[in-house]
Order: sequence, then structure tokens, then C-alpha cells
Amino acid sequence: MSNTLHRKRRQSKKAPRSVRMALAVGFGALIIIGVIYIIFWGFPSAKPNIAETPPPLVAQTDSVAAVEKPEYSESALHTKSGVGATEEDLDSALYRALAKIGAPKNKLRIRKGESLDGIGGNMVEITANISKAFPMAMANHIVQQSWRDAGGEIVDAIETRYGRQVIISAGVGGIVTRKVSLRRELSDEPLTGTVALIIDDFGDIPFEQVEGFLDLPITFTAAIIPFQKYTDESAVAISEKSIEIIVHMPMEPESYPKNDPGPKAVYVKLPPAEIRKRIREAIEEIPMAVGMNNHMGSCATANKAIMQIVGETLKDSGLFFIDSRTSPYTCAEKEIGALGIPVTCQNGNIDVENDTSAIARRFIELALSSRESEDGVLIVGHARPNTLIAINRVLRDLDKWGIEFIQASELLARRQKTD
Repeated sequence: MSNTLHRKRRQSKKAPRSVRMALAVGFGALIIIGVIYIIFWGFPSAKPNIAETPPPLVAQTDSVAAVEKPEYSESALHTKSGVGATEEDLDSALYRALAKIGAPKNKLRIRKGESLDGIGGNMVEITANISKAFPMAMANHIVQQSWRDAGGEIVDAIETRYGRQVIISAGVGGIVTRKVSLRRELSDEPLTGTVALIIDDFGDIPFEQVEGFLDLPITFTAAIIPFQKYTDESAVAISEKSIEIIVHMPMEPESYPKNDPGPKAVYVKLPPAEIRKRIREAIEEIPMAVGMNNHMGSCATANKAIMQIVGETLKDSGLFFIDSRTSPYTCAEKEIGALGIPVTCQNGNIDVENDTSAIARRFIELALSSRESEDGVLIVGHARPNTLIAINRVLRDLDKWGIEFIQASELLARRQKTD
């Protein structure tokens, strides 16, 4: 029996070599296809980004009906976008961006477009004329970035008329709700904006390192720290250039004692009489000063009692006060203003980073935002070499784009008049 079985096994024929090769190749191909499928579709990072291929632009209509308020529902936007973007937030961001690039809402052409399937209402078509002095690429970037920051998405953007027009299709959830046409104007006259620039921290570092600020071809206000090694030298040189001066009063920060505000600073545990004495001495140290702002002070400016003492002392001196807003909990403007002292606050700092490119970008952004307000904006920088380089780098463009510079006291007076 065993011999019979042995013979049968020996007599069984093997498959032809060509068949075996074909089976091996086919099996290997199946394995490769399986691996590719797992790698390509099994991980989100490997999937192709379909959204990167822009859909065709929605055709415009000839409807000229005035659009006072979009008719599609806010709930539909929430559902479609998935990010909680409201129509009010998106429109507010869009109109602020257009104002920055020189096209305020009262100069826009706004029309009702085609109906929006699925969410109701109509698409809104907005035409903005931009001065040819303003770069179209920058206008395009500002509008798109503002819409995205508000929670929307850019569905498409195309350039037409040989670069003289950009059409941006903006929306939520893949649905175009706004079509913005940025068109190049023939006029060189841009919309104007007003900036008051304060340069802080004079007196803290050797004056020869920052005396180039005195040669800036713009109006600005210099804030000098009292009781420093270079205070007197800075005050005399700046005063000789007829540049407006304010006292940069050192005040206690939340990070004290790790960060020291400097000699004779205002601390929250000081007796009221000592606080008044230090403020008077600071004003005597810089007698040409017409106002004051705080150096550091995130702890002091959030203390109601301390700000009342500061305000009472300033009332006797006749100086105004500008809140540097080093704390989100500051009460300086409220408490000092309640005493009848002219007071306002800064709108932004250009040199949180000590990088010339970052400072230049921030300076442009804040300066352009001045077009959103009739009174302008108050911007703060610091007496540092890189800040000086960045300011000089963009001044020519800001002038070309209609940005004007005034003293801090003038901007304060405008705000007081408006209030």
C-alpha cells in the first residue's frame, strides 16, 4: 500500500513553468495594489486635496436690485460652513478689509446676484475700485485673508483684464455667497488714512543708536523714560527737532520683580503720597512733555485706586494720558478719563517681534486700518534699530497709499471732539 501511494506522488505532474510564473506575477501585483490602496486612501494626509482645484466661477447676472441685507438664513450658514461663521461676522470682516485697501462701503457697488440653491437668498456681487497706486496683489491678499479669518473660505479667485481686475468668489461650505471684483482705478488719488505714531523707550539705550528716528520724514511723538542714563540727552535732542514729547512713566508689571520697570516706578503697594511724588518728579525730569503714557504697568493700570491717584496728579500738571494697554484688564482710560483728563489708548504695537520684516508688515497692516476710522489710529513702536529700519522701509509706500501722520495730541483731540 505504501508503495502504491509513493508511486502516485512521484507520478503527479507539476504545472508548466510559464503558468507558475504567471501566477507569481499576478499574486505579486495584487499585493502591490493592496499596499498602494492602503497608503493612498488609508491615511488622511495622503488623500488628494480636491478643494485645491477651483470650481468654475459662477456666472454673473444683470440684476441691479439694491442689497441692503443678505436674505439667506444664518442657520444655513452654520450648517454649511461647519465653523460657526455668521453672515454678520463675514460681512463685517469683508467691508473692513475693503476699507483698508481704499474702498469704503459708501463707495462700493453692491448688487444682488443669482439665487443660492439649498440655503435661499441671493449671492451678493461687490465691485470695489482701487487706486492704481495700491498694489493689486496686496489688495487681493488682504480681502482673502480677512474672509478666511472670519471663518469663511475662498472658493475661487481669478485675474482678468491683464491684471487690472481680480474676481474673488468667497463663501462657506463650498457655496459662493459673495463675489468681490477688485478693479484698478485710473486715478492715482487713494483714500486717505491718519496715523499717530508714538515711539517709546527713548532714554533707555544709548541715544546714538536711535538718533536716526529724529530724521524720519514724518510727524511722530517721542515717549521718554525718566530717571534713565540717556534721559536728558534724548529729551534735549528731540526737543531741538520740535518733536512732540510725552513722559513714558514706568509702572509695575504683573511680571515684577522678574521684569523691572526702572527707577522710581509706580508700584501698587506704594503710599499715595509717594506715587504722586514720583509722577511729579518724572514730569520735572522732562519739562517739555505734554502728556504721559505707561511703560510696562500691566499690574498698575489694572488697579482702580492707583489709576485714580495717577489721574489726580496729572490733573494738576495739565498733561494728557495715553493708555499703552499692556493689560487686558486695564482701567486706566476709564478711571483717568472720569476725572476730566484728556485720555485715549493705543490701537496696536508694531514691534512685538524684533524682526524688520515682521515689523514692516505689522506697520503696514495697522496704518491701513486707519482708513476704517475718521479719527485715525494710534500706533506704538519702540526706539530700537530694527524698528527704525522697518519704518524707513515702508514710509514711501504708505505715503503713496494716502497715509498721513500726525502728533498723538492731535489724534487725541479728534477723539475727544468725536466723543
